[in-house]
Amino acid sequence: MLRLIAFAALGALLGGVIVITVGPPDVGYTVAGVALPVCIFATVLSLVGRSMGSAIGASPEAVQQAKDARRLGVARVDALRQTGTQINDQPLCELDLTVQPLHGAAFASTMRTVVPLTAIPMFQPATERDVAILLDGGPEVAFIDAGELAPAERSRLRVPARASVPFLPVEPHRRIVDGRRRGPLLGVGRAGRPGRFALFAIVAIAAAAIVVVPYHQSVAQAIAALEDGRLRPDLRRPGALAEAQRALQEAIGHDRVVSITVAADFVIVQAPLTVGDTKTDRWEYRYGQVTNDGAASIQPESAAEQFSWSDVALDRVWALMQDGAEQVGLPVGDALAYVVRSTDTDVDSPTFARSAGPPQITFSVGDDYGSTSFVADADGSGLTAR
Repeated sequence: MLRLIAFAALGALLGGVIVITVGPPDVGYTVAGVALPVCIFATVLSLVGRSMGSAIGASPEAVQQAKDARRLGVARVDALRQTGTQINDQPLCELDLTVQPLHGAAFASTMRTVVPLTAIPMFQPATERDVAILLDGGPEVAFIDAGELAPAERSRLRVPARASVPFLPVEPHRRIVDGRRRGPLLGVGRAGRPGRFALFAIVAIAAAAIVVVPYHQSVAQAIAALEDGRLRPDLRRPGALAEAQRALQEAIGHDRVVSITVAADFVIVQAPLTVGDTKTDRWEYRYGQVTNDGAASIQPESAAEQFSWSDVALDRVWALMQDGAEQVGLPVGDALAYVVRSTDTDVDSPTFARSAGPPQITFSVGDDYGSTSFVADADGSGLTAR
């Protein structure tokens, strides 16, 4: 189970990295910030568990069952080795044992167990300890306090030389439960390893997908942007801008807007709550998602400031920027376009001096030494510097 958690966290971490790269970075950092320590923690615990593969897992019930069944004996410690692993600051040790059961043939085995520092003298080579034999025939044993064996029983038990008895290996990663060996949900040996790796891969991919799927649009745009050598799409270009327009118009619920701001990484629109209403919200398209930021900081004076998306040739924005940049001999850079109605100059009009004229596309191209502003008609014609 810990391995599944580790691979799920690894998949979530990879998903978070993808989201950081092509989606909302804050979300990606949050996911990665949670997934990374979980992955490390689960991996460390898995490695600790692996190092304890030969440790005998015996519940108090299993030990009591062995006592009740008189599966008792004497074990001699032939060797004590520290594995280098510590659990709660106590060493995990490997013990070579030779066991003489009360009933049955003697056998040799090797087990791992945590030996408290204060108890190490009790496990020195040649030391004999009473044990409970958890299953008939061994080799799983548990150390018990002296006194379970009657003096007469204890006196007749003689532990033979290790070389004269068969060696019975302890099956790794097994616990004794209800008189039976129980292994982990997922195996740990060579048998079934390809299947386990496939399962781990599926879990990791599924976890990554859960993180990334909400931002699938950003991922798709990033894949398309790779053709231009970018990790994210340039929303000023026709294809990406058309997708942003579609998403914004769908979220807003109508096609009327007061202003449109187009940048490489985002599109901001101020749109009325309903057509003809002066109450206006601020909408933003970024990372393939639309968010409503609530009321716009500056509300329009009249509904005459509104215009339709179809009134503006947004597919001409990038070409206009390139033309303007060519005129001044500079790259387009981070230039952004702003679309809003021009000022009404008709002195006889009731909207004179208000933003009620035909929509215009404006942008600036420059560098650290200055910039040049450009304006064009809504259909993309009449580009002029000002």
